Amino acid sequence: MGHDKSRSDVSVGSVDWNDPKLNDLLKKVDNWNIEHRSQLPSQDVQIRVACGWNTSAVNKPALLISELDDVMVLATRFPLPHGEEVQVTSQTGGHSRMSWGVVVEEREGHRAADREQGLFLSWLRLRIR
Repeated sequence: MGHDKSRSDVSVGSVDWNDPKLNDLLKKVDNWNIEHRSQLPSQDVQIRVACGWNTSAVNKPALLISELDDVMVLATRFPLPHGEEVQVTSQTGGHSRMSWGVVVEEREGHRAADREQGLFLSWLRLRIR
């Protein structure tokens, strides 16, 4: 059962929205984006849209930015279609590893380096094959 976040018994007190200190603080944080990426270095991988309208026989380069639990974050120079199944092939220690995932979220990169390189970020929900 979900928690109704619109109703709370916790009072934060009154807020003076005209307070200059508050306005200065809000201006400073106005464009902040919180984006969780692994502190590990990104890994070069090859990807291929494996199923769906955009199925391709060609592998394309990508960066594996993060893999945690059943979610993989990829950076590409092109957008991946939402809902498409993607095959990800990585090389580690001379061995090839294949994973499959479905694109559940995608967007252009927000970081300055992402924008300079024209990167798109995609979140894949991993699937067992």
